Parts: sequence; structure tokens; C-alpha cells
Amino acid sequence: MKTKVSKSIAEQTIVVILAAGKGTRMGSEDKAKVCFEINGTPAINRIIEVFKKNRFEKFLIVVGSMVEQVLKTVGQAYPQVMFVYQSPQLGTGHAARIAADAIKKIEHTGYVLLTLGDKYIQPAAVKMLVEGYVRNQADLALLTTPRTKMAEASSGRVFLDETGQAVDIIEHLDLARQAIVDELQTRLAKSEKIAASLITRVAKKHISITKKMAVAVPELLELAAKFDSIKKSQLEQIFHLDKYNLCIAGKHYTARQAEKFCRQFNPSLYLFNAEAFYQGVSMIEKDNAQGEYYFTDVVKHLGTMTDESGERRFRVKTVPVRNADLIQGFNSPDELLAIQDYERRRKTRTAQRDIGSSKPNLRNNQYHSVKEWIHRIESESARFKTWLRRIYSAHEELHSEKRRELLKVLICYGKRFGFEQKVVIVRAPGRINLMGRHVDHCGGFNNFLALHRETIAVAALRSDNSVVAVNTDTRRFKSQKFNIGELIGQFAWSDWLNFINSNWVRNMLRSTTGQWGNYIKAAMLRLQHKYNDLKIHGMNIALSGNVPIAAGLSSSSTIVVATLEAAIALNNLELTSRQFIDLCGEGEWFVGSRGGPGDHAAIYLGQRGKIAQVGYLPFVVERIIDAQKDWQVIIADSHIKAAKSGSSKDVFNARIASYNLGLALLRLRCPEVAEMIEYVRDINPDKLACSTSDIYRMLLKVPQFMTRKAIERSLTREHQEMIDFNFSSHSNPGLYNVRGALLFGAAECMRSKICIDYLADGEIERFGQLMKISHDGDRVSRADSNGRYQPAHRDYGKAVINKLIDDLGSEDPNRVLNAQLYMQPGSYGCSTEQIDRMVDIACSVPGVAGAQIAGAGLGGCIMIMAKKQSAAAVRQALLKHYYKPSGLKPAIINCITVEGAALAEF
Repeated sequence: MKTKVSKSIAEQTIVVILAAGKGTRMGSEDKAKVCFEINGTPAINRIIEVFKKNRFEKFLIVVGSMVEQVLKTVGQAYPQVMFVYQSPQLGTGHAARIAADAIKKIEHTGYVLLTLGDKYIQPAAVKMLVEGYVRNQADLALLTTPRTKMAEASSGRVFLDETGQAVDIIEHLDLARQAIVDELQTRLAKSEKIAASLITRVAKKHISITKKMAVAVPELLELAAKFDSIKKSQLEQIFHLDKYNLCIAGKHYTARQAEKFCRQFNPSLYLFNAEAFYQGVSMIEKDNAQGEYYFTDVVKHLGTMTDESGERRFRVKTVPVRNADLIQGFNSPDELLAIQDYERRRKTRTAQRDIGSSKPNLRNNQYHSVKEWIHRIESESARFKTWLRRIYSAHEELHSEKRRELLKVLICYGKRFGFEQKVVIVRAPGRINLMGRHVDHCGGFNNFLALHRETIAVAALRSDNSVVAVNTDTRRFKSQKFNIGELIGQFAWSDWLNFINSNWVRNMLRSTTGQWGNYIKAAMLRLQHKYNDLKIHGMNIALSGNVPIAAGLSSSSTIVVATLEAAIALNNLELTSRQFIDLCGEGEWFVGSRGGPGDHAAIYLGQRGKIAQVGYLPFVVERIIDAQKDWQVIIADSHIKAAKSGSSKDVFNARIASYNLGLALLRLRCPEVAEMIEYVRDINPDKLACSTSDIYRMLLKVPQFMTRKAIERSLTREHQEMIDFNFSSHSNPGLYNVRGALLFGAAECMRSKICIDYLADGEIERFGQLMKISHDGDRVSRADSNGRYQPAHRDYGKAVINKLIDDLGSEDPNRVLNAQLYMQPGSYGCSTEQIDRMVDIACSVPGVAGAQIAGAGLGGCIMIMAKKQSAAAVRQALLKHYYKPSGLKPAIINCITVEGAALAEF
């Protein structure tokens, strides 16, 4: 495959590298920023090397700070490079002007390729830029990357007009400033004055760093510091200033409007023809507070310049790349370390790909033959005993059980694939989410513990990319075999969602509904998609598990986690915890569900004797606390299977659609807060700086029930893609309980956050009350006066919502408390009559704080929080009133918390 730039273009190009900056944030007074090394090579020398690999031979470097060091560093390696000195240092635009003057003197008329010296650039990025320049017949082409956390913090956004012409680069602070203005103007539409504290709060929401806030909106902050409340006229005077009006190509935009046109980010890699370069640089001015010339202004000047006939004089085009890692910048030591780590991992993957096969790079205590693992377990080696205590604590009975399970799956593997094969052992525990059901995918929290019931996998690397899987329970789970390459070849690399939504995948899943092998496919295919420049090797894998199936304890997710953990270890890959969890969650979309990564986070991050609170969007481990020693979490299985396929999947996905579509409608009908609401968790008084009554009034603007036709009529054309995506995940339910779902989600997000304080402070009765309220949000039945369970659905019509508003305005403490948002069950409706009955039985036992459904619902288990001395009474009550009358085998588990998923090490 051709990997180099056309020689004719390279020969006619001068590469300009701006390397005059001080790099203050690097924290070194005696080392130039561009001389910091990336895996042994100074950053600027590495850039030159990359360009030379693409046949570029002419270089001009603009130097300034620590000039002698830069000259020596570059000159020793590349003596043919030209230099020009920038003094004083008045910004990148000024540096480019100096470069332009220098190359004009040598009468250069070809091309100019410009970048910065503090970059990590891969050869492919340069090749793509040149190809895009030629393809677009551009006068200026600039490489662009997708949104990443790093890009948002340090790269400007490229604004494209309707024709695809780049007409400006918008800095993050400019967008944030406009967002502040937009929000404050929305507030002013309802009032003649606003509180100074609100101005500060709104500013902090959009610009969290104090120094940057002071640079962006000093006039607003000064006003807020002087007065307790600010008049509308005072703010409008500030809003008339040019900098508080985002103007692009002569047109004013709100922040939200602008974002629609600038979804690409500028990592600073440009290719000009000489005429465009000279013209653009000559037009840069220092009309800013810092008195500096900004090179990015060339896009604005060239992109909007017209000729005598009114046509665009220059074609300014972007060259988008999907892989943001192709070009990275660094401004601080931690960012440089991240680049170094990425480069090391990339080289490792490249080496593996070139070799064609590789041996797992694992520690001695992680990788043995099947025969050796069996010997270490049967001989009860000291290392094995230590490992058992570390993972499962001092539970001798549980240790014996785990010994039997490990031997069982090892023998299963050995009989099928051979006892001499070297393998890893992975364990992935089931999980209980104590609070935060149905909200991980909309920004809520999970509060979980990892269970002693788990899936154990034994796996070895194959030389091809096939996967062969067997299970110790051969009666229920037939062996599976598939080829990653054959499956992945069914779709273009461009998008994981396109693949899992394709008719090919849907037809395949329809023909294999309920097959356990689909969860192994989910993990392997998502991993291959992640590493699309590397051939993922397949595995032989044997699995065994005792997590109750379809019981709401994430048995299927343990298969995904165990498979992915084994594949990563055997293929010598490295992922952060966040990347691993996201891959698991996205991988499981393959089987048709559209949930978040909460189950996988619980399985992977669990700790023995601990409860962990994890937040989502972004993912963060918020808090880890000790589990209460005097209280027992009890799991009781209803024996109603909570399948994630067929009609159950339709119900799950219809509820998620109610969230997504309801949220879109709420934003549409409440424009004053639309910018502040990204996820369901944002329907929160603190987030929106409003009262709880205001939240209820907003919910009244969304119908309680809606048909698909009503949803399509109520939303706009801009929402059509989202509507189609949500509808495609499930069959038509007839009615969507939109208001009830939004209320449940908003309230559950609050419950999921505050509950950890109750648990940490030992206020278990208060936590139990939240459990009962949360379950009522999923409840579908209640006992009548004769003890018979009848259908029950919570009404959230206008009268009910208005009563909550009235209660909040009363002076009755109980009414006010009970009307708080977190006290509302909402209406999600994923329980069953049997589950409701079990919850009520458990809650009737003295010493029980609360009970609720476990997992996604539609069957499965309940969880009970009971005093330890009440555990036996809970068991007896369930035996007497549920299991025996129903003719069911008792299935009650006293939970033991264990360590999260990992390779076995002994």
C-alpha cells in the first residue's frame, strides 16, 4: 500500500515549524518545550523525521525561547535545516509572518506546510493532509480531528459554512463565553434583574477554571463582585460589547447554533499554496487583549475573502480524520507522558502485527499450563491460599467451593483443548447495584458491590483469529465457534453503531436469539473494532458460572467482561479502566440491548468488603466506602427469567427510548434551560438553578403518554435521525410513558447520588426508604384488600403534578418532604407481579430496612437490606409466602462481597 506523499508535492514544499514558545507549563526553566523527548527523541526532531519519511526535505524553524538549545538539538541531527529568529515573541501569527518574510526572500512559490513544534505527528496524518489538499483542489487545507477531551481543552473548533468552506476557528473560551451570555439572556427574558450569585454560578458551569473565567468574562465577574443583584440594563450594556457577541463571517450565533457548524477540531497541521500563505499571514492583526498575533486567524481571513465578482477567492477546506491520536499536542508533563505511553503501546502493537503471532507477555503467576494450574490448586499451595483470602476474604466454605469450580473449568478446558496448553484464568463476579437502576446511560450513579457468584474463564491464545468456546454445562450451553475476521468483514470500519444496527447483524441475532456465544462475540468484535490497525488473535476458551441466569445479577455481562479481560491479556493490549468498561458496555449493544456500562463497571471495579459509587458521563469512581457489618444484603430469585432478548428486549429498549425522546421534547419545549440539559440527570434543581416546583412545571410540558406518531409530530426534522435510531431498537409498544419515565430517571439519579451518604453514616433505615420508593417506580402490581395482586400503574397526570407543586408551597414539613424530587417513584414499570409480591413479603419482616428489584427488571431477583439477625426470618417469610405456595425451589443468597474481575494470580 502506498504510504508516502507524492514526491512532486514534497519537492515543492517548505515545512515551517513554529518553535519559539516558552512552554511555561512544562515546569522546566532550563529545557525548551520542543526539546522534551518522546521515547528518546526530542519532539521537534521527531517531527522533522516524520516529514522526511514523507519525502519533505526543506525545513524552516522559527526559534525564540532558549534558541541556542533548539539550534543545537536540531542542528546536530539535521544540519541542512534553516532557522529564523522571532523577537519579540508576539504569538504564532507573528512567528508565521517572520517565516513568510524569510521564504519570500528566497522567492518560494510552491507550497507551505505549517505546524507547531510541540506536536506528536504520525506519518499517516501528513499523507492524509496532502491527499485531502489535492482532492479538494484547496488553497489551504487543514487537518481536523473529532471531539476528544484533549481537543476540547486545547484545540479550536473549525467553523464550516453550508458549502463546506472553513470560515473561522472558534476557541473554546469564545464558545463558553457565548454560552454564558445565552443562558443569562434567557434568565433576563423573565426578570428585570438577577442575583449576582447566579452570574458566578452560570460562569463556573461553562468555564470551570478560575483564571480562564477571569480572562473570558472579566466585566461580568467585576459586576457580580460589586452588587448583590444586577439590573437587566447593566448586563445588556456588557452584552453589547463585541466580545460578548459571537460573530462568524458577519453573522451572529448563539453557542448552540455555532456548535452545529463546528464539530471538527483543529490540531494545527496546515498546507497552503504560497500565494494563500502570504496573503493570509499579511492579514493577521493583534486585535485582542493579549496584543498577540494568532495564526488561526488566517482561516477567517482566507475563508471569507471574495473577489471582484463576489466569489470566494480562496478554497479553504478541512481534511477530517477519525483517529485523533494521529496528531497530538502537549502543554504539560502529564500530556507528554500520555503521548509517550501511546507511542510505546503503538510500537508494541505494530511489532505484534509485523510478526504475525506473539506470545502473551504475562507474569509467571498469571500464565501456566492447565496441568500446572490444577497441580497448584490440588496441592493447596501457599500462593493459592493467599489468593483465595485476598479475593474472597476468610470464608473457608466459600474457598472450598471456589476450589471445586476452578478445577471443574480447568478440566473442561483440558479435555477439549489439551492439558499442556498455557492458559490464563479470569474470574468475573456478578454484581448488585444497591441504588441507581436504569440511569447509568443517562448520567446517574451506581452504588454496587461485587458478589461471590461469578463466571470463571480459562483461555489460551490461538494463532488465527477464530474463537472456540465451551462450557462446563454442556447440556444447556453448546460449544460455539466463530471467526472474528469473517464477522468483522461484514461492515465498514467507520462506525460500530452502523454495524450493530445493520440488517446483517439483526438477522444473525434473530437466528441465534438467546445463544450464550453472542456475548463472547460482543466482546471480541468490539475489541477488534477498537484496534482496527491490528489483527486480534482468537482464543480457545472454557467457561463456568454460578451467577443465576436472567435473574438481574448480570450473568451475561460477566461473560462479556471475562472474555474481554482474557483477550486483552493474551493479545498484550493495554486499556485504562474507563476504556475497558466503555468497551464492555458498547460491546454488549451487539446483542441488541442499549443500556450503559454500569453492570460492567460493577463487575470490574468491585472491592472486597466495599461499596463503590460510580458516576457516568463522564465515568468517575466517586466514592468507595466500607459495607455495613451489621447489615446483610440478601438476594432472592423469583425464578422469572429476565431475558435480554425477544419481547423483554423490546420493553427494555422502549423505556430507554422514553428517556431519550422525552428529553428531546423537554428541551424543545423548555428553551430557557435546553442548553443546560444534556442528560436525564440534568433535570435537577441544583443543575438548573431553579426550584423543585419549576422542575415539575417543566415536566407538565411533556405529555404523560405519547404514540410514535405523536412523538414524530412533536419533534422537529433535526430529531429525525434520533427518532429513527430509538424506534429501531424495539417493536412499537403503542404508548410511551414519557413523563413517568423522565420523572423516574430524574428522581433515581438524585437517589443514586445521595444514598451513599446514608450508607456511609449508618443511616440504613433512610437508605431502606429510598429502596422502597425506587421499587415503586418499577412496580406493576399491588395487593388488594383480599391479598390478591392487581395491576397498578402510577398516575402522573396534571392533577398529580400540580398537587406536588402545592405541597412544596405548603408549610407542612411532611408534605414538603414527601414532595421532594428524590421522593418521587416516577413510572418506569419493569417489575413483575411476582417481584412485587416478594418485595412486600420481605418488607413485612421486622429488621428489614427496604427491598427492591435487582437489575434491569422484568423478572430476576430482589435485593433486601436486613439486619444480620433478621436474615433467617427473611428466609422463612419468603419460603412460607412465596416459594412453597408457588411450588418453586428456594433460591436465597446472603451476599459476600469479593474483589472485581481480574486474572487469577497464584
